[in-house]
Amino acid sequence: MRLVRLLLIPALALTAQLAEAARPTLAVLPFTVDKQVIMVTPDAILKGTVESQTSLLTDELIHQLVATRKFDVLERQRVDDLVQEKEFEESDYASPDEAPKIAKLLGADYFVLGRIDDISAESVSKAIPYSTQVSIQQEGHIKLYLRVIDARTGRIVAAEKFSQEAVLRKPKKGESIGSKLLSGAAAAMVSRITDTVFPLRVARVEGKVIYLNRGAESSGLEKGDALAVFSQGEAIIDTDTNETLGHAESDVARATITEVLPRFVKAEITGEATVATGMLVRKADAEVAAPAAADTPRGPRW
Repeated sequence: MRLVRLLLIPALALTAQLAEAARPTLAVLPFTVDKQVIMVTPDAILKGTVESQTSLLTDELIHQLVATRKFDVLERQRVDDLVQEKEFEESDYASPDEAPKIAKLLGADYFVLGRIDDISAESVSKAIPYSTQVSIQQEGHIKLYLRVIDARTGRIVAAEKFSQEAVLRKPKKGESIGSKLLSGAAAAMVSRITDTVFPLRVARVEGKVIYLNRGAESSGLEKGDALAVFSQGEAIIDTDTNETLGHAESDVARATITEVLPRFVKAEITGEATVATGMLVRKADAEVAAPAAADTPRGPRW
């Protein structure tokens, strides 16, 4: 028994190391900003320059990606230094020839690129109903463009535009409309990035209760959200190019989220349905009937 225990300890350590090594590595490139963006207006309340807000957004995105514990994220200074040293063009990251070279230099599996297309915030007066008084609140909005690129091939696996709004009525000490706006925008991007690399799936089933493989830091889900559960069938192949277009999907069940925890989400199946681990899950109010995109990986590609 002693020998078994001694052998078991290094085996468990090795298992933990392998699990850690299985996490994909992301390189978050410095966000850019549309040259037409003007942040300073007579009513503007955002502090600093557009470039400083862009830098803060990059930092916030990296912070939230690390918090998911699903990715290894390269240290920002290392990425910034290499980008400046090699003078890479933005198109290089999506080039089948250049992307693998950059990936090798950085040790990255995916590139994350973003651009701010618009950002602003201002103080707004709101009339209080049935009163002559007014309340002052801060309102902000930001528009972003996000791309996720497979570093090994240069293929764009996700490209999406985001529009995020934030309202701050009674700021607490240290709280600002800018930080709230950027935090919300980063959370939306983290959810999309995680969806790209790790689609939302059923991790465990206990009767009518299902556990999902994502938690509060990366799912973008809230208690009470309605979900749709799908089984995935055979791949759909383009007969001309032999390329995988997606997979046939069957609507299996509906569920409602009952609890959102840091590492996973609990939901309860509504109605009678047979749900199995590994099934895909999406918000029920999304366009759930569309097959999964062919470029969407189902986990690290190794």
